[in-house]
Amino acid sequence: MSDNETGSGQGAAPSRASAGSPEADPGQALRLQAEAIAREKAARLPQNLDTLSPQEARQLLHELQVHQIELEMQNEELRRTQEQLEASRARYFDLYDLAPVGYFTLSEHGLVLEANLTAAKLLGVSRSALVRQPLSRFILPEDQDIHYRHRKQLFETGLPQVCELRLVRKDAAPFWARVETTTAQDPGGATVYRAVVSDITERKRVDQALETTNAELRNFAYALTHDIKEPLRMVVNFTQLLAQEHEGKLGEDADQYMAYAVEGALRIETLVNALFNYWEVTERGGRSLSPVDCNHALSETLLNLQTAIQQSGAAVTSGPLPTVLAEDMMLVHLFQNLIGNSIKYRGGAAPRIHISAARTGEGWVFSVRDNGMGIAPEDVGLVFAIFKRLHGKEIPGTGIGLALCKKVVERRGGRIWVESEVGKGAAFKFTIPG
Repeated sequence: MSDNETGSGQGAAPSRASAGSPEADPGQALRLQAEAIAREKAARLPQNLDTLSPQEARQLLHELQVHQIELEMQNEELRRTQEQLEASRARYFDLYDLAPVGYFTLSEHGLVLEANLTAAKLLGVSRSALVRQPLSRFILPEDQDIHYRHRKQLFETGLPQVCELRLVRKDAAPFWARVETTTAQDPGGATVYRAVVSDITERKRVDQALETTNAELRNFAYALTHDIKEPLRMVVNFTQLLAQEHEGKLGEDADQYMAYAVEGALRIETLVNALFNYWEVTERGGRSLSPVDCNHALSETLLNLQTAIQQSGAAVTSGPLPTVLAEDMMLVHLFQNLIGNSIKYRGGAAPRIHISAARTGEGWVFSVRDNGMGIAPEDVGLVFAIFKRLHGKEIPGTGIGLALCKKVVERRGGRIWVESEVGKGAAFKFTIPG
């Protein structure tokens, strides 16, 4: 055997030792650890056990028995704990897999790392076919941009995100899904995100049917408004012509009847217009939200109410108003009805109306305060009901204005109320979130 061969053989030995080393064999490592503990305990025992007295021997035996019992009790406790952990894990996986929604854990690049059985069922594939696949593979091509923007917003803000898009189910038509995502970290510290996916196809179908019905109703409302207004104008015009030509000729009663006819037709026209406005707010409110400068909306409102303000001698003032996320036209409707209401229900003095806003936990709280006749405490809860009028025919109106205000505010997610006492004016207040 050459020196080189001997060297090679000796050089290979550490490799074989490494393969059987404690680091490579956990069982061997445990054995070595146990032997070290045994040696440590043996070192504390007397060197010559034969020299132990009977009492010392009995004491040593007792300690060994107690230690053995302790180990058995610990083993039993560990066994029970293990059984509980396994039962808990089984319950967790049952809940996870049988949940009514799909659960996904995805990498930062959108690869599926984990998925429950419901997720696989939603997409019509096995769970193993999902893992390491990009979720985008199951998204309808037309909705890929929605998914991209959703993920981008999630990782840029770190905030939970929600979107609706269409997913492709194997061998079936695409379906609408609601996707809710949050970021998290895996055990290794890498960023992942978790997605909860629910099938909303039926809800979308109902929404579409409702939208179709509402569109038909809107068209009907437009047509009805036009078709009613035209004959009403004819009734008013021709009745007024008759009154002018035959005033005093047909008797005092006839003159009065014609005046009633004109008044009734004009009231119907006003009511139709008010109902149409209410319908428009109900159907359109909150659909096209954008930043609205409330100072500008108030200026537009005061321009619309210019005649009423001049005739009543009203003074309308305001503090600094914010910019809020709302619909411009609806906000003008809101200010116009509240200020118009203050002018209409004025007391003996000229109306003094002040509009202000303050920031609170609810968002912005607006106040339209006046010095009018006020509202009795028992009637405060009635003023926002549609067609509810507290003063009958004494003060003209349709009973729709404040109901419209309530609808506008609630469609934006706020609330409206009134604080008032009879003879001390009223303060109509409403909130706009944001």
